[in-house]
Amino acid sequence: MRQIAKLGRILAAPLAVLVVLASIPASAGAGLVSTEQVVQDSRMEAERARVQSFLERKDVRQQLERLGVSAEEASKRVGSLTDAEVRRIAGALDREPAGADGLGTLVGGAIFVFIVLLITDIAGFTDVFPFVKKP
Repeated sequence: MRQIAKLGRILAAPLAVLVVLASIPASAGAGLVSTEQVVQDSRMEAERARVQSFLERKDVRQQLERLGVSAEEASKRVGSLTDAEVRRIAGALDREPAGADGLGTLVGGAIFVFIVLLITDIAGFTDVFPFVKKP
């Protein structure tokens, strides 16, 4: 009886290690990433940076503040936008003619940011505007 108990103690530690190792998933889930995916990801990063740099312009910041949105809040919102929303904003920036009236671009961009903030406020994700009734 003593020998069985002694053998059980000796085998307990290695068996515990084997049980723990067996419970860890064998595959890491790694796979090949296509060139297209890498290009798309880098393009999205560039478009997000372009929208962010647009919001950092002095005239845009002033217009946002006139609308009651801080530049920091707008900048945080750009970080939380989906890829489709970033593409839409960057596309709107691309459609503006070079050397065009800066006021039109400024007002258009500010209105777009205002609408995005308003929609997220109505949806209940944020609490930026006090005039929006919460559900």
